Amino acid sequence: MRDYAMREDSDESGADKHRFTEVKIDPAKGSATGYIAKYISKNIDGSDLDTGIYGEDPQEAAARVDAWAACWGIRQFQQLGGCSVTVWRELRRLKDITGLSDKPKAIIEAADKGDWKTFTVQMGGVFCERKAQVFKPYYEFSVDQSTGEIKSSLYCENELIRALKGVVTAGRELITRIFEWRIELQQATSFHLEFCE
Repeated sequence: MRDYAMREDSDESGADKHRFTEVKIDPAKGSATGYIAKYISKNIDGSDLDTGIYGEDPQEAAARVDAWAACWGIRQFQQLGGCSVTVWRELRRLKDITGLSDKPKAIIEAADKGDWKTFTVQMGGVFCERKAQVFKPYYEFSVDQSTGEIKSSLYCENELIRALKGVVTAGRELITRIFEWRIELQQATSFHLEFCE
């Protein structure tokens, strides 16, 4: 793990001391599972914690972490492997499932009921590769409606932006996002949201 952590920018000031710290688990202090649960809790809502790492109110600290992550578009927690949470969320938005075979319908029903176990099993199981899963996220290039040009990233002109539009199964695209939202300046001091099809 240390070797992996130091592969990039290992000459950075403090990297050798702070980038990777190995800590042996002391059963008297708790388990690895307990540590992870506490770590996630302090970053989600701070519930069931007395104080934060620096003595601050844990719920206020969690709100700040959440705002920081939202501001910079950073996903705080991502499971590795397993089924796509994006697909799970998009399937819960589907309204029309006509014309699908039994397996995709069963997956949609499991997602709609909030049954993650059945959803995972029907998608191919925990160890099923993403490319072999029944549903995959469906993206399209994001187009500027006023110019007709494909939008590019704020950080790199050559990076074209793709927007999530729904899911795809057996070559069939199921659109779950029919509206495109934009923020428009209403007056000098107020904003309103408007959508277009």
